[in-house]
Amino acid sequence: MQKNSGKIVPEVIKNFCGKNFYHTPPFRAGKPWGKREEGEKNFSLISGTGMKKTPCRARKMLSANILFFTGLLLLLPVNCLKAGFNAGDRSPDFELPDLSGRMISLSDILREDKPVVLSFFGTWCDSCLKEMTDLAELAPKYNAAVYLVGVDADKGKLERFAAKHKIQFPILWDPKAKTIGKKYDLFRGAFVIVPKTFIISPAGSIEYSAESYDEKRKAALTEKFARLAGKKWQKPDEVAVFFTGSANGYLESCNCYKHPYGGFIKLVSLLRQQILKYSNHILVDSGDFLPYGVNAPQAGPIFKAMSLAGYDAVAVGDQDLRYGGFINEVKKGGLPFLASNVRIKGGMPGLGDKTIIAGNLKIRIVSFTSSETFSLYPEEFTAKLEFKDLKEVLKDGEKADFLILLSHAGLDENKKIAAEFGQIDLIIAGHSQELLKSPVKAGNALIVQSGGNLQNLGRLILRFDGGKPVDHSYEVFPLTNDIPNSPQVEAILQESKKAIR
Repeated sequence: MQKNSGKIVPEVIKNFCGKNFYHTPPFRAGKPWGKREEGEKNFSLISGTGMKKTPCRARKMLSANILFFTGLLLLLPVNCLKAGFNAGDRSPDFELPDLSGRMISLSDILREDKPVVLSFFGTWCDSCLKEMTDLAELAPKYNAAVYLVGVDADKGKLERFAAKHKIQFPILWDPKAKTIGKKYDLFRGAFVIVPKTFIISPAGSIEYSAESYDEKRKAALTEKFARLAGKKWQKPDEVAVFFTGSANGYLESCNCYKHPYGGFIKLVSLLRQQILKYSNHILVDSGDFLPYGVNAPQAGPIFKAMSLAGYDAVAVGDQDLRYGGFINEVKKGGLPFLASNVRIKGGMPGLGDKTIIAGNLKIRIVSFTSSETFSLYPEEFTAKLEFKDLKEVLKDGEKADFLILLSHAGLDENKKIAAEFGQIDLIIAGHSQELLKSPVKAGNALIVQSGGNLQNLGRLILRFDGGKPVDHSYEVFPLTNDIPNSPQVEAILQESKKAIR
């Protein structure tokens, strides 16, 4: 260690297991955060610079630093090369922008059908650059696709770094590792460890993972690439299930506090981008696509927008059944409505279930609308409804590889359904307008939900081996204002506004 050099702590950091750490707030020993004395400067783990110290404070600061890093050692793994994954683990899916702003997902990368190297780095990290040099030599020899993930907060630094060092690999940007840092086990307390490297097979399994860098790294990478070369990989069957619910008729947002973004005008546009990525995909809705008390001039544009979206199955919610023109809309046959357990007496066609063939898989979709969702409706309306027991609904129909229930019920009721009916694999929920940021496991089923007012699009990627589900990845996409408007929905909106005038 060097006294009064301003590098006491960085020397500890750089020499511990060869790791580089990125810590966002400045570290201040013995002083409140964010306050500086004249002549001092904030401590930075990125640049390796420290604050100037007066001799009278040196011993106090050194003692505080020792205590701090004694605690830090407890946060670090005993084996410096262990990266939190085992060989064969499924690599977590993600979607990140490259430096041009184009979104790239791991699913996109794996379609290159070659081994993938995912390497996390920071522009301040010298050992990261050494590893990039090794990868530049090895990747062409073993036909590997290399993607770098920069964790700098400033994209400009990444751009300048890439230009200065003539980096030829694609660079994805994850500021401070906030998007996928936890998924890939980058954090040690408040720190992000770089370099951190993964080799992922074409089938999506992690075949190698390591932290830090030393003189043995190149040999380890070479050995792993050589083992993977020429190996045939059996990829799992993959189906992307896109879902919405409780749209409440929102064609566009009001850009106001209550509804700042979303609507069919964004949904249709995002779907055009997303479905191209998946040869096997399904789009479903869990009901209440119409607002309460809707009239015919309002309902018409909503049905048109739904047709543009291209739904494969649409569950019927309480608000939808309440619409006086609903039966006529069903008879038109324009949308694939499902009302497996409920119908309006006299005239409403049966809308039992639907079976979809996705690649080699047969997927059955049924719907459930809870009678509790009609508790506040007038009796003259509810008296016209007939309900069928869910047990009767599920026992009918074709046998399938995977059973999806579009459930217009609350989360607690959905958990009870999953516990009672073990044959259900996936429940796509609605009515309660909850946003589930991760799937809820209940019984044998996953429960997912995308919130309300069409502010989000949910996506669940299911992977199958031999017809059995083996893995999944889940994401909810906010339909934010940076998504381009759908020109077709814009035309529908303009037409409807003219009709109102």
